[in-house]
Amino acid sequence: MTTLRVTLLTLIACAVLSAQCLAGGMAVIVNKTNTTESLSMAQLRKLILGDVRTWPDKQPVMLVSREPSSDLFKCLLSSIIRMNDAEYHRYILSSEFRGGEPLAVRTVNSGAVAAKIIAALGGSMAVVSANELPALGGTVRVVRVNGKEPGEAGYPL
Repeated sequence: MTTLRVTLLTLIACAVLSAQCLAGGMAVIVNKTNTTESLSMAQLRKLILGDVRTWPDKQPVMLVSREPSSDLFKCLLSSIIRMNDAEYHRYILSSEFRGGEPLAVRTVNSGAVAAKIIAALGGSMAVVSANELPALGGTVRVVRVNGKEPGEAGYPL
């Protein structure tokens, strides 16, 4: 009985972690000159963790991120990175202690500010609330994830 209860709680926890944590989901945005059309979830995770530091065209990646206290950042951690806040910061610090370059991150307080930075800087990217996309007015480009666009059936974010 105890094993069944633990198994059920584990399955429920996994379902909660993989469920969309923001109404409308999230979207990945890049500068319009970025030639990347689609990213797998694994590629997106590596970009956000700083494991991949350049785009295929050799431009350096700069992550534009919401503040760590925001719901979007917490959602990004649980859905894409699959780490909690402490684990993520420990991972980033350990990369620097191993001799890696510090991850280039700009922290912003809205998708609109993220879009302004991304429109100005070629290698930048951000994960924003998909609900914010209409307000961004085409200043940036949305990248497909696992071949799907936000709102499309099977879109992972």
